Amino acid sequence: MSIQKISKNLRNKRGFTLVELMVVVVIIGILVAIAIPIYNGVQARAQESACFANQRIIDGSKQIFNMQTGGEQGTWPDDYFDDGALPTCPAAGTLSNTAPTDAGRVTCTAHAR
Repeated sequence: MSIQKISKNLRNKRGFTLVELMVVVVIIGILVAIAIPIYNGVQARAQESACFANQRIIDGSKQIFNMQTGGEQGTWPDDYFDDGALPTCPAAGTLSNTAPTDAGRVTCTAHAR
């Protein structure tokens, strides 16, 4: 093949048209518009599940504390949680009934049970 034929073939090759590129951009936009609400819903459900798990952990630790100490001795929560801190709600809710002498289950302001 001669250099003239190769250069002619290269000049005849064309890229995408503006319309084709716009169609791709629109399709990507539609996919993003569908995916973002789904992602947000999954994230909210994960935070709720983590909060409920934290509530169960605190409830169980309260029971263990009361069985071991009668609710009178020991340090709460230092002896029962890493770093001496209670688990928190990942959605910035406030947990109540977290003291070992509080009656009832732990509840959260952000996730009602």
